[in-house]
Formats: sequence, C-alpha cells, structure tokens
Amino acid sequence: MKIGGDTSTQMYVSSEVRFYKVDELKELLGWSRDTVLKLFNDPKFPSSDFGREKVVEAHALIEYFSKKHTKELDRYWN
Repeated sequence: MKIGGDTSTQMYVSSEVRFYKVDELKELLGWSRDTVLKLFNDPKFPSSDFGREKVVEAHALIEYFSKKHTKELDRYWN
C-alpha cells in the first residue's frame, strides 16, 4: 500500500502483521536473553503478553528503535 502524494514523500506500508517473540529478538539483535527480557519489561517498550509469550509487533519495534534511547534519559536502564 502506498502512502503520500508525490514520489518524494511516498512510503510503502505492509498490511501484514508480524510479531516477534523474545527468542526471535535475541537472534535478530544478537543480545543476551536477559537483555532482551529487560527490554520487554521496560514500560516504554511496546510489548504485549500473548498467552504466556511476550511479543512485540514489527512496526512498533521499528518505531521504538527509530528514536534514540540513552541510559541518562531512560531511568529504567540505570
């Protein structure tokens, strides 16, 4: 699906919904399981509980990582 008027502002958005679990993010990011679990437990991280699994939607994950997060600004990581 195309969004935007002229070609300089067009972007493509997938209509497919994709969720990542803890182990999938661990593989994707190359982080330890403990670090990924801490990320999922961060109140600012857009995760959800799906049964017994913690998941994050792909577009929300991209949006989260598109903003800068630092230990100084995010109290949770101190």
